[in-house]
Amino acid sequence: MKYITLLTTFVFFFSVNTYSQSLTVSPASEHAGYSENTFPIYHSTLTLNRNMIKVGEVDIVNPITWSYSDEGLKVAFLQQKDQVYLTNYDASGVQLIDRSLEFFDNSDQTLRVYPFDDGRVIIRDNVANFTFFNAMGEQIYSVSNSSQSSDGERESELAADDMGQTIVLYNPLIVYGSDTGSRARIVYGENRNLVFYSDLEREISQLKVTDDGSYITLVTTDGNRQTVLIYDRFGNEIYRYVTDDDLLGVTISTDAEYITKYTSGRVQTFHITSGEVIGSTSTRGSIVTAYYFPEDEMIVALGGTISNRNLTNPTITAVHLGRREIVREDVSGPLSSIKPDEIEIVREYEGQFRIIGLNQHLEVSAGF
Repeated sequence: MKYITLLTTFVFFFSVNTYSQSLTVSPASEHAGYSENTFPIYHSTLTLNRNMIKVGEVDIVNPITWSYSDEGLKVAFLQQKDQVYLTNYDASGVQLIDRSLEFFDNSDQTLRVYPFDDGRVIIRDNVANFTFFNAMGEQIYSVSNSSQSSDGERESELAADDMGQTIVLYNPLIVYGSDTGSRARIVYGENRNLVFYSDLEREISQLKVTDDGSYITLVTTDGNRQTVLIYDRFGNEIYRYVTDDDLLGVTISTDAEYITKYTSGRVQTFHITSGEVIGSTSTRGSIVTAYYFPEDEMIVALGGTISNRNLTNPTITAVHLGRREIVREDVSGPLSSIKPDEIEIVREYEGQFRIIGLNQHLEVSAGF
């Protein structure tokens, strides 16, 4: 386990004007022309229009709550009829589940639905209770994630990988008298779960599961210092880093060798085992997300500000750490996101990347 409490040496990279540098950004051809209210979901579209959501050719009016799965194969709704109903659709609008939920209260302000690509659905209700349904809409089991603190707690949250194999329920804030803490557990199945993180003085500001479900990253804060933690899928802590920086988030490389942290104006990448600072760059504005791709020795960051789903002043920054060169490009066009926390940058091949989680996927080509 590697503990890092203080770093005093930083590597800075400055823009070098060379003819070999290039950065081109364009909407994916299949999404060109999408408005800020139209989003791609698995060979189809999802369109928002005030109180109506259109999935394929189906219109859902004024749902209590709704969400779509990571790859966009499924879109689930809780709807108010004579009672609460769970409905689930595929991306083309074919209904897969239509089930009444007689024990759910439609006035519950904490209702939330989490669909998975394989058709399974999880519903949160009553602040901290999670009910699991299979792909046919049958209830399997429930898990209470209540901390039982007499002083109260914030609504529990759920994080999972793309396939829903590693599912984490967490309390981002639990009140203990004058202190606030947090807690997280991995759910393996009915009556099988593990509390792998618990702290009486630190809140969880970010918790993510990697796309393959292998690792869980946390950012926690005590109001002064922030701690970055990485766990494996079995709840074993494998990394800890303490900083005074006001972190917006962290990402780890697909090989789990490097961690990238970003603040409102700076991105840094570390080697997880040695703690070595691999590279750092300053940015002109706030960062939405940033990733390091060791195959290309390159940091790629999306900058901008998201408000009411819209991304303003979007900028792409690419930093080649081996050549100590940086390129930036402003992005035009209406960009928006339904789930800003799930915007990702993925590598397609050498020097070619795609930014997903927006109404228009962005294709990025970086040459050095």
